[in-house]
Amino acid sequence: MSVYTEQFDVIVIGAGHAGCEAALASARAGCTTLVLTPNLDRIGFMPCNPSIGGPAKGHLVREVDALGGEMGRAIDRTAIQIRMLNTSKGPAVQAPRAQADKMLYPMAMKEALERQPRLTLRQEAVTDIELVTAGGRHRVQAVRTDAGNRYLAGAVVVTAGTFLRGRMIAGEWRAAGGRAGDPAATALSASLSDLGIRLRRLKTGTPPRIDARSIDFSKAEVQTGSDRPLWFSFDGAQGRIERLELPPLPIYPGITDGWRVQMPCYLIHTNPATHDIIAANIDRAPMFNGTIQAVGTRYCPSIEDKIVRFRDKPSHGLFLEPEGWRTTEVYVQGANTSLPQDVQLAFLRTIPALAEATITRYGYAVEYDAIDSSELTRTLAARRVDGLFFAGQVCGTSGYEEAAGQGIVAGLNAACFTQGAEPLVLRRDQSYIGVMIDDLTTQEFVEPYRMLTSRAEHRLLLRCDNAEARLSDIAYRFGLISRERWEAVQAESRIITETLARLAAHHLSMNPRTAEALERAGLPPLARNQTALDYLRRPEVRYEALASVLEALGADSLSVPARLAERIEVEARYEAYIEKELARVERIRHLEERPIPDGIDYTALAGLRNEAREKLARFRPATLGQASRIAGVTPGDVAVLMVHLERGAASIEERPAVVPR
Repeated sequence: MSVYTEQFDVIVIGAGHAGCEAALASARAGCTTLVLTPNLDRIGFMPCNPSIGGPAKGHLVREVDALGGEMGRAIDRTAIQIRMLNTSKGPAVQAPRAQADKMLYPMAMKEALERQPRLTLRQEAVTDIELVTAGGRHRVQAVRTDAGNRYLAGAVVVTAGTFLRGRMIAGEWRAAGGRAGDPAATALSASLSDLGIRLRRLKTGTPPRIDARSIDFSKAEVQTGSDRPLWFSFDGAQGRIERLELPPLPIYPGITDGWRVQMPCYLIHTNPATHDIIAANIDRAPMFNGTIQAVGTRYCPSIEDKIVRFRDKPSHGLFLEPEGWRTTEVYVQGANTSLPQDVQLAFLRTIPALAEATITRYGYAVEYDAIDSSELTRTLAARRVDGLFFAGQVCGTSGYEEAAGQGIVAGLNAACFTQGAEPLVLRRDQSYIGVMIDDLTTQEFVEPYRMLTSRAEHRLLLRCDNAEARLSDIAYRFGLISRERWEAVQAESRIITETLARLAAHHLSMNPRTAEALERAGLPPLARNQTALDYLRRPEVRYEALASVLEALGADSLSVPARLAERIEVEARYEAYIEKELARVERIRHLEERPIPDGIDYTALAGLRNEAREKLARFRPATLGQASRIAGVTPGDVAVLMVHLERGAASIEERPAVVPR
């Protein structure tokens, strides 16, 4: 067989949410980039929930967008509904969530890849990764595909999702594959094992889909989208998004047409009859009869797992989510299952709204191989192989948003590797992406990792509203966004800073004129003479109303865009807390930035406990801060390590790591 050979700077294996962002970041950073995927029609596909965002996940999407990624733009173009969640809570945990048209979203993502200069798409499955050895280190050289072709590469990013030795399971049914209709990547999994990379087995799941025409929507609670404009992307907020919309099918009650047409979702609940059917068939559930050995995520459990773990609960909420403008298929959010098909239909029909339900696609579980967390560095590079990077569910995470966040970092760092440039390492106080990658490379997870706001100790600094301010400098420095966009972000930051200064300089006095202006604007009366900034700190005061009062009292125009007004309110009300958090970051920065030599021999360090030696040697933290977060490493161990580092590298025996084959 003749072998076709071609050279690229970076090769991305897979075109899911991680692969798309990795490829775009690599190409935008100036590298010739090849995407290899078994099916070009599955680019950016949503095999599970047709939604983007939510608490922590919405933060990730905003950060991906701030770094020049595509996910925010794609969902803004194809959303059928968008809402802001946690509005009754503080700004740190508020986040947008949008339902996507399941077919239009991948179309938008594929279009972005096809339009990107220096990026090539090929429909081929990678079967082998070739290495070259020099100076005792292995380095990526090429990949081979099922078509017999060989592609040379300076770096390779593996974004294989759930396809590494993927196996689908529902009741007694079994099939190889990473999702319905797509084969497993068995050869690629074997190739990674041959490289000496440790793999572990994880599990995910998907719920049944039902025909909307078989649903009694009058017995479900309608949940509509936001009545005010919401956007994930900077371009969307600037009015630079070309939306992809179709006339919705009239079978869905509750469709709204305000600032954009939006389709509703619907809330329903299980009941004791639902639980009885599931409990009576628990011996047929692969999760409980030993068929499934892998561990699934605790934060998105299957419906049978919920029934077993929460026996005291009489009901569980489920959401009916339309999968697009022109389809009758509805996703049953919260009903992930691997139960037999007859049981799936039976338990759904115990719910009044679904008494006549027709299933179009049955739910199933997927077992798959993932990279052991100790195999990754904080650049998402493989420890054992130079030029090899990983991103997405293959790293042990769950969710489209987590995959996209890793993808943009892995793709950019693959480009940096080929260019001989310093890689991007995001800190925990800079981004949720930084928190996620730090967690993945310092913690031992036995289940798929899901991003939560509670994982971020600096979450007040990492809000959705300030992602561009936090990350646009980085994105511009690496060539991921244009100068025009960077300057626009800087201009917005100046507006906020100048407006806060003007509010601090404007004094409100307790006099009849001020009282009348406040009353006319629907604002509470002054309790004392104070600055406008202090007055804005009251939770019932809105910036727009205060600005109108100040202008009525003779101030120059204070008008700003609505989204900047919200950020001004947050900055004013939480100023003391933000300053306190920034001071905390500065106090621990000496730990976070103190590097640990990569070749350090932990067995030679006197004073470390045996468990600490084992964990430090396994995870090989890059800094003292990372070392302090490894389970099994105590503050005393960190102090011992710090003492040895203070004595100087000369007193510590260092040797290059030996990479097994």
